[in-house]
Amino acid sequence: MAEYHVGCGMFGIYAGTLNKDNNRWKNKTEVTDEALCAVAQYLLEHNKEFRFHYQDKFYGMCIDELEESGTDIGDEN
Repeated sequence: MAEYHVGCGMFGIYAGTLNKDNNRWKNKTEVTDEALCAVAQYLLEHNKEFRFHYQDKFYGMCIDELEESGTDIGDEN
C-alpha cells in the first residue's frame, strides 16, 4: 500500500507519494485549498491552536470568528 505525504512547494501544498529514498516526489497533486480548509476545520472543531518556531520567531495558527465575511480562500484581496 502506498504511503502518502504532504509537503509545501514554491507554488502550493502538495500530496502524493515519494520515491524509495523519500527525497523526491514520485507523483503529486496540488491540494492547497483542500489542505487549508481541512486544517481550519480541525482547529475549529477541536478548539485547538497550532504553535511553532520558524527562523528565531514564534508563530501561532488559530481560528477567530469574524463579524462579517471578508475574503475566501483563493481570493487575492
